[in-house]
Amino acid sequence: MSDTTKSYGTWCNRINQYSTSPDADVLNVINGGDSDWRELLENSGALALIRDEYRNAINAALPPSISLCGDEFIGPAYPDDDEFDGYATDKHGALDLAAVLEDIDLEPIVERNDPLTLESIGRHELKSQSKTPGKVASAAMARYGVKAFYHGPNPQSGRAQSYFLAGEVRAALEARLGQGKRTDRDAA
Repeated sequence: MSDTTKSYGTWCNRINQYSTSPDADVLNVINGGDSDWRELLENSGALALIRDEYRNAINAALPPSISLCGDEFIGPAYPDDDEFDGYATDKHGALDLAAVLEDIDLEPIVERNDPLTLESIGRHELKSQSKTPGKVASAAMARYGVKAFYHGPNPQSGRAQSYFLAGEVRAALEARLGQGKRTDRDAA
C-alpha cells in the first residue's frame, strides 16, 4: 500500500443519493419524532452520541485502509491486490461501499441512545404497577449502578429530572439476577 490517498467517493454518490452525509441520515430518522423529543436529543447530547456511534459503525465496517472523513471516503490511491479481499465488490471488481455498509441499521443506534426518564423506565422497562414508578426506577438504577447521563428540565413542568440512556438501562436490566435461561434445569 502506498502513502498516497484518494477519494473513493462521497456519501451522496456511493451510499445514498438523497442524503449529503451520515449526519443528515440521522436527522432524517429523528425528524419523525415529536419536537420535545428532538429538542431533548439535541440538548442532552444524545444526538451527538447517535451521530458518533453511527459513524463508528460505518468506519468499523469499512476496510481498515478506508475511512469516512466528513462525507467523503478516503483510502489508498494504489491499494495492494489483496487489500479488499473479503469485502463486497461491484461488477467491475471495485470496492462496493454501499454493499459493505448495507447491514448497518441506524434504528437500533437511535434506540440505544434514547434518553429515558425515571418515570418511563418504571412504567415501560420495569413494568411497575406502582403509583410512583419513578421511585421504583430510581431505586433500580441505583442498585444496578446505572448513572444518569443528563440532568435537564421536564418538557411539561420545567422541573429538573434525570435522563438515562435506554441502551444502558436495558443492558443493566438484562444482566440482573434471575434473568435469562435457567441452565441449572438443563443439567438435571
